[in-house]
This record gives sequence, C-alpha cells and structure tokens, in this order.
Amino acid sequence: MRLVPVLALVAQLSWSVIAQSWDVEPPSTADPNTPADCTWWHIAEASDTCDAIAGTYALEISDLISYNPSLAASCALVAGNSYCIERNWGIPPEIPVTTTTSPVSTPTSNPGNGVVTPTPIQDGMTKSCNKFYLVKSGDGCANIASANGVPLADFYSWNPAVGDTCGGLWANVYVCVGIIGGGGGGTGTTQPPATTTAPGNGISTPTPIQDGMTGSCNKFYFVKSGDGCATIASSNGIGLSDFYTWNPAVGSTCSGLWANVYVCVGVIGNSSPSTTTAPVSTTTAGNGVSTPTPIQEGMVSNCNRFTLVKSGDSCATIASSNGIPLSDFYKWNPAVGETCAGLWANVYVCVRVIGYTTPVTTTAPPPVTTTAPGNGISTPTPIQDGMVGNCNKFYKVKSGDGCAVIASSNGVALADFYKWNPAVGNTCASLWLDVYVCIGIVGSTPTTTVATTTRAGNGVATPTPIQAGMTTRCKTFHLVVGGDTCYDIAAKAGITLNNFYAWNPAVGTNCGSLWGQYYVCIAIL
Repeated sequence: MRLVPVLALVAQLSWSVIAQSWDVEPPSTADPNTPADCTWWHIAEASDTCDAIAGTYALEISDLISYNPSLAASCALVAGNSYCIERNWGIPPEIPVTTTTSPVSTPTSNPGNGVVTPTPIQDGMTKSCNKFYLVKSGDGCANIASANGVPLADFYSWNPAVGDTCGGLWANVYVCVGIIGGGGGGTGTTQPPATTTAPGNGISTPTPIQDGMTGSCNKFYFVKSGDGCATIASSNGIGLSDFYTWNPAVGSTCSGLWANVYVCVGVIGNSSPSTTTAPVSTTTAGNGVSTPTPIQEGMVSNCNRFTLVKSGDSCATIASSNGIPLSDFYKWNPAVGETCAGLWANVYVCVRVIGYTTPVTTTAPPPVTTTAPGNGISTPTPIQDGMVGNCNKFYKVKSGDGCAVIASSNGVALADFYKWNPAVGNTCASLWLDVYVCIGIVGSTPTTTVATTTRAGNGVATPTPIQAGMTTRCKTFHLVVGGDTCYDIAAKAGITLNNFYAWNPAVGTNCGSLWGQYYVCIAIL
C-alpha cells in the first residue's frame, strides 16, 4: 500500500469527463463522485483489497464505500487510482448527525444518556462521554488532553484502552475528551494552556505535567520528540540526579519520559549555574581531573579520558575506537550493564583511567597465529574469549558489520554463529571490531544462499532471523540495526506504532525486546 500524506499532495489530475474540486486534490485519477471534502488519499496497488485498506486506516467498510461511491457495487479497486480515506481533516460532523447526507462515521447512541457517539471508538470508553475527538496520525495523549482542556489523568480514565503510557492510542479512532457533568470544556484553539498554582509557592505551572512533579518547581521545559533526560538536564544546567528527583515519573532510567508534557528543570532556592558554550564540569576529589557532565552513576572516580555517547554507538564500538578492551569499558562504566543495555546517548562515559597503559600494537609483522590443539587448524588473532576450538573458517569483523549479516553472507545459521562465538552475546551486543569470529567448524557444511522460509499460503519469502510471533501476513521486512527504535522504524515505514507492535509482538509494548540484526515486519498483505 502507498499512503499519500496530506501535506505532500499536489494537484495533478482531474477526471476527464467531469471537473471536480476537492479540499485536497488526489495524486492520481479519482472518481468525480468522491466527496469534495476529502483530505487524505490512498493510491491503490494491484494487491490491495477493500478489507486491507479499511484495516490499515481503522475504517469500517461502510465508511470506505461512503467515501468512494464507485466501490459500492463490488468493491473493485483500480490499481493506480486514488481513493478517499479521510474527510474534512478528520473533524467529525456537527452532532446530531443528519440522516440526509453521508456522515463521516456511523453514529450510535449510548443507552440512557441521549448522546450520539461517533464511531469507530476503542473498547472501554466511558459511557458518560459527551465530547469526542478523532485521533490523527502524530497525535499524543498529552497534546490531545491539553488542546481540549482536560487533565491527562482524566483522559486516561475516560479512554482506558490507550493504556497508562499512551501506547495503545490508535489513529482514525474517536476518543473521549469530555463527560456529562463536567470536564473537557476547553476548545484548544484560542485559549492559552491551562495553568495551576502549586499551593503556597505562587508559581504558575503549565500543563500537562506528569504525576509526582515536585511542588517547589519554578522552571519548566516542554519535552519534544527525541529528547532524552540527560540532554534536557545538561541543556538546562542541572544535574541528572536532580532532574530524576524533581520528575520521579520518568523513572531512574528515563524510560517514562513522555513527549509533549512539561518537566521540571529548576526549583525554588536552587541556583542553576550560568550557561556557557563549554560543557559544565566538576572535579573529582583528589585526582584533579575535570569531569564533563552528564555522566551515568557509578563511573570510576579515577577516570581521566571521556567520550560523549552518540546515537547509534555501542559499547563494543566505543571500546574498539578508543583502543581499550570491552571488559575494561564495562568495569569503568558499570551502569551500562554487562550487555550494554544501559548505555545512554548524550552522556559521557569513561574510556581511560589514571595510570592505564594502552596495549601495545604492531603493524609490520603478519597476524600472529596459534593452532587449536588436536585439529591442526591455524587460528588468526585476535579472537574473543570462548570461540569453539574446532573452528576452521574465520572472518575479521569490519565497521558496520552485524552478527546476522556476517552469518547470512557466509551461509551459516545465526544460531550456529552465536554458538560458535558465545562472547558476542545472544543479541550481538558484544561483537568487537577488528577481531576474528568463527564462521565454520570442522565437519559443518555451509549453505550457499541466505536462509529463507516461506509463510504457508502467502507465497512471500521471509528472511531470517526473525523474532517469535511475527504476523504470517508480512510482505515487507526491515533488518534492525544499531540505533533503531520501534518508533523510528514505524515512522520511516509510514505505519502506526500500534500496527508495528501488533505485527511484531515479541518486541513488547514498550520496544524493550527489539533485537539487533533481526528482521521485523513493516507491511502486511
């Protein structure tokens, strides 16, 4: 399927018989009887069906047909033609909905309250709702609540299916933003953000905020997509530990930081350091070394060389590029964990300590080789600890390599690669640059092609490895690389995060189990 974003549309074609004008012109031929207030189009592909299109955009089949009268007879799609999937920018019609024109959605009435409820809605919406909002792509719970003048806690209470972290919010579905008897009165257009005053301190606090923010806050920051706790703290000249103390809901690892909410970056009585162009630094007692901030807790106190972690970095690449063993890196930076799962971007890590002697390297002689006892195979060095003793084929890791890529290009199963090279870990987190890994053992027969499996009945070749539970309807795949997140993968593929989680359940609902060098599904049949 190809989705055509509203902002990218350009008037291109008109029907050859009847000139029709739409609020947003279709990118290709469209039925002139399509409603003039269409604001979002889908270009049909040969493999599309009405059910698939409706499912992708959370539409009822009846809605899809009402938007596209040419589909009424047999729902026969014409490849290359444009079909309407949204009317009037997703804004629902005035309530009550008239019965003389085709409404955007089929209304239903909640028994006993007399309020007409547009559809579709998510399960569990409060039955006392009397004000609704159609979720658009890119919306978040916090900005919907703020724009409609309701507390975020109320929004979650009225719409329990979205979850307490907004992970279940669906696009093109109505949510509740007001209930009978009060709540949801703001228009979200002309009024400024609602403010509250912390008791006794006289400070006006903008909303929305996360629960538990300190009551003595006097300086606030609006979180944008892509922000991290460390960067927010650093850019506002405060310690990361203070940021966590003042904003406990974000958690001790920043996993609970929400976009489009305010966080505290200053408190009454706290003297923030003046901002300069150079990083804020502190001096570790007794060693005279100036330490840049922010750093993660537990860094050794005798560190004398630091590097700022960038997005996409891994513990192995940082250690390799600074000429230190990975074991030393883990020892000097214990907060990253023994699998590198706790490495944070935009934070300084230690890459050298006082008195450390860099291992001597030579360039002129050829690689030193050793012979594994009993098998007569000459083994190049360096290798990682634990490589199997019966290895007879080796590969030197280059920048950009991943376990799955190495295994696939050498015709071996990823499970075998992990078994022969246990030090890389079962998620490839400890693959080292410029060391040799095992890609064949005595008695093994490598395959000559990349291993693929075919999902029964759909005819699509599925690359490997994949995580358990991937949808059997997948037709397009993405190989996860360093720095990928579920949000980024979904955004680049033009799909909702909810669909990504539904098609790849093994990654978890918070992306906590996304595995590097594995394939994930980004489009379905």
